[in-house]
Amino acid sequence: MIDPIAFQSPPGIDFQRLLDYPVRFFPDKIALMDVSESVTFAAADRIASSLAAAFQDAGTAPSDRVAIILPNGIPFVIAEMAVIKSGMVKVPLNIRFHPKEFLFALADCEPAILVCEAAVLNDIKEEVAAIGSLKAVFSVGGPVEGARSYEDAIKGERPFRSVGYERDAAFVIRYTGGTTGRAKGIVHTVESFLALSLDVIREYGFTSKDIALHLGHLSHGNNFKWAALYAVGATQILREKFEPKQVLEDIERHHVTFVYMVPTMIHRMLREDDGKADVSSLRIFLYASAPMPVPLLRQAMTRYGQIFMHVYTLSEAPVITTILRPEEHVERDTSAGSRLASCGREVLTMNLRLLDEHGNEVAAGQVGEIAVRSLNNMATYWRRPEETARTLVHGWVMTGDMACRDEEGYLYLADRKKDLIITGALNVYPKEVEDVLHDHAAVAHAAVIGIPDNEWGEIIRAYVVLRPGGKASVEELIEHCRGNLASYKKPRQIVFVEALPLSPIGKVSRATLRQEARAEQQLGHSVAS
Repeated sequence: MIDPIAFQSPPGIDFQRLLDYPVRFFPDKIALMDVSESVTFAAADRIASSLAAAFQDAGTAPSDRVAIILPNGIPFVIAEMAVIKSGMVKVPLNIRFHPKEFLFALADCEPAILVCEAAVLNDIKEEVAAIGSLKAVFSVGGPVEGARSYEDAIKGERPFRSVGYERDAAFVIRYTGGTTGRAKGIVHTVESFLALSLDVIREYGFTSKDIALHLGHLSHGNNFKWAALYAVGATQILREKFEPKQVLEDIERHHVTFVYMVPTMIHRMLREDDGKADVSSLRIFLYASAPMPVPLLRQAMTRYGQIFMHVYTLSEAPVITTILRPEEHVERDTSAGSRLASCGREVLTMNLRLLDEHGNEVAAGQVGEIAVRSLNNMATYWRRPEETARTLVHGWVMTGDMACRDEEGYLYLADRKKDLIITGALNVYPKEVEDVLHDHAAVAHAAVIGIPDNEWGEIIRAYVVLRPGGKASVEELIEHCRGNLASYKKPRQIVFVEALPLSPIGKVSRATLRQEARAEQQLGHSVAS
């Protein structure tokens, strides 16, 4: 007779299997490295179990929220592992948020636990003390009055009660940046997180031989990637600051096989790369979060090889919605533009449509709003039923992103629906103007917005960052656009700036530029170039 004890396991989905697998097969292998230390899979598991026990000692229960405000580093991953072991809901917050954004998110999600860097916690400790839902606050990196020590909590081995999840249980709440209006908490279930983790393993081909370098913050897209990498037994290097020379040194010293950057990072790295570092270990160079200017992509491919992979995704339907694989990075003119400007085709698990304003699917070559349906879709916006209903329509995520397809089904982003410029009753997508500006030899970066105008409704203004040593006049750039675009799409104003404002995840913030332009107009300042 089979002993029933052999079949005992936590109720619900044993999500902890993702954490257990590498401990069983690669216990002594380095799992995580940061600027201070490294840990093996066995050591990371023990530390996370001790922290999970400390969470439970504080009186927490499954489905309680655990907010994490930490830089990229081993404690961040350990805290998330402890959440998984306890069957709770992780709420990773970007450490680059403003204190007001932290406090809004904490008040909104009502966490039972907060794990926070000491320097941040010291700045908000009085407000945190007033959050009634908190049962314990753990300070990382130093003592803070009223908080428990993370370093003390992870010492030794402590028993804890492993807890499983129901399939449709909330697993993560990820807050948007909040650069426009209130931040929203995007809820993903256990099922969607498992689905997207398997997408990552399949599409990137991750194995235990991979060594991944994390430069983007773990509260964003890397929050989904680290779990997939961990599950297969890959080594992960965690860096908080992007320093191009350090990146090149890491790639060469640690034989990095996978790295992810936003285009602004790639531009900076190419500027400081003297070509001496050995980057031959790289297998995948992933870029996402913002469109890559084709001239910059060509330059990067010349230096690093045809290993680039582009994904389009959004937090509501992560983490790979469409993909342009390395072998698809080819010079080819299509009906929608250069194939190098494409973000690829949807992956197997994603159903994607381009819809007009009436909900009808548009023909090839026409611009429509991207709608996505998949297991990876968000469940809801946390406590935002009306906003959820506007975004989730009959099971489809309405992304607000506009795009068209070429004759082979490759997707080309036009812009955000809200970024559309209507000048003289004609539609202009900022990206098409930015692409032309990027083709000018003197231009390093460009961002285009519409500003109110009594005669035209809106006129087009471009903010331009010149390359070091680059020279171009306003008239020259406008004429450059006139020669490559319909006349109504050319900028009427060019503003030269030292840098463009970025969101916490490295995207150019057109919203910030629009706010600044409106403030200028309200003050009666000139908006001339």
